[in-house]
Amino acid sequence: MHVSLSELALRIEQKYISVQRHPTEELYIYNYTPKAQFEKLWDDLTLQCHGLILNASGEIKARPFRKFFNLEEHLPHEIPNEPFEVYEKMDGSLGILYWIAGIPYMASRGSFDSEQARKATAMLHMKYAKSIPLLEQGKTYLFEIIYPQNRIVVDYGALEELVLLAVIDTKTGQDLALKEIGFPLVKRYDGLHDLGLLKKLAEDNREGFVLKFESGFRVKVKFDEYVRLHRILTGVSNQLIWEMLKNNTPLDAILERVPDEFYTWVKQTSQQLLAAYQTIEDQCKQEFKVLEDRKTTALYFLTCRYPSILFAMLDGRDYSYSIWKLIKPRHEKPFKTDPDQ
Repeated sequence: MHVSLSELALRIEQKYISVQRHPTEELYIYNYTPKAQFEKLWDDLTLQCHGLILNASGEIKARPFRKFFNLEEHLPHEIPNEPFEVYEKMDGSLGILYWIAGIPYMASRGSFDSEQARKATAMLHMKYAKSIPLLEQGKTYLFEIIYPQNRIVVDYGALEELVLLAVIDTKTGQDLALKEIGFPLVKRYDGLHDLGLLKKLAEDNREGFVLKFESGFRVKVKFDEYVRLHRILTGVSNQLIWEMLKNNTPLDAILERVPDEFYTWVKQTSQQLLAAYQTIEDQCKQEFKVLEDRKTTALYFLTCRYPSILFAMLDGRDYSYSIWKLIKPRHEKPFKTDPDQ
């Protein structure tokens, strides 16, 4: 199966998809960008580009999971009325197995040559060498890359593993049965059938669950404590967003490191700050006028709400810092640690 390179090129130009070429081969890995996530630009193409690997003609060489979302991000009617299986949501990096001249390698979600990709490839050929003959080139094997230096929130101790998450038919995208081929298999929770109970089953030192429906549709259920700890580790606050907007720094720098739960909050916070800035600027522009001399003008400015900004306008100075200073928010983080706060 092929993917339209012209459609990909358009999404890349629009900065909704990024692409990285393999260091030595005619292989390309495609990934949705923070801009796509921030603007919720989800279509068939951006959903596919979750570490999708193509050759130069657009043929799919490795097919990872389609982007999937938190359970609460879906409307009730969007959840399939189907049986589902419950698996552990692991807290490492996604590993995507691909082939070059009959030899398997590992990529991470957006890179052939990241630290995680290099580590996973080394683990594959050293720790799991006996399993390589059991791998089939028509299938995409997806792993969680776990090792101490790649810790995010969950503490796996000294564990170094490639945990097999799924096997997907590369041509059709069909989910195939997980079989024992020498890799540890992701933990499956049998007997869980009530969506409403899942968050109540939160376990310490775990991220959450992945629900896989009969049709292959997947959703995430993240434990509240994991989300709280992730928020603490990322250090994202409304004052950080204010600082970046004030300095005209793209928000991509923080969007790269925040989980899905933060995107709506980051977007709302930035929109509120920009709206507050615009309100003050518009008011000053409406009030600004030059009278018969500077003294008279100055006396008029002092009757207005923001005289320092009006004086900066009069002198042709940059007034943006003054407005940003006026709207600096009190410190607030995306999630409260205590319900009483």
